[in-house]
Amino acid sequence: MAEVNNAQEAHAELDRAREEFRELVLGLSGEEWDRTSDNAAWTNAQLCWHLAFTASGGTLRVPRLRRNRDFEPSAALMAVLNPVSMWMVRIRSRGATPDSVLDLFDERLAMTRETIETIGDGEWNNGGVFLGTPTTVGSSFGFVREHVSEHAAEMRRD
Repeated sequence: MAEVNNAQEAHAELDRAREEFRELVLGLSGEEWDRTSDNAAWTNAQLCWHLAFTASGGTLRVPRLRRNRDFEPSAALMAVLNPVSMWMVRIRSRGATPDSVLDLFDERLAMTRETIETIGDGEWNNGGVFLGTPTTVGSSFGFVREHVSEHAAEMRRD
């Protein structure tokens, strides 16, 4: 993950994530939008909705990481959360369009941006293990762009 040490760098990282997400979504043809992705769970449209919805991930990570707390749910809990997440995306993304997904991304990204303003100067390097990955408060703002890149690789195109 990108190392981020202050609010300016965090905002710049989110700006890059937004640009990459917009390029991804706007680069899909109508046929590609509805195509099954290489991710067994979702279509390309559902992957895009998932990315937009999770753009607010900073609001989940930062409160724990700033207190140097890990987030490592048990295997049993993850065995429940993963299928619930898969179905939630399938249901909530029904009727999603490129425009609606871009709007959702901006709305959720704004939530993460609000989190940036709450971080004290001495908290950027606080951290813990988040879902198996050592993460600092600062590096958590690189997650959005990395998540876009990860799922962009799963999109099936012409």
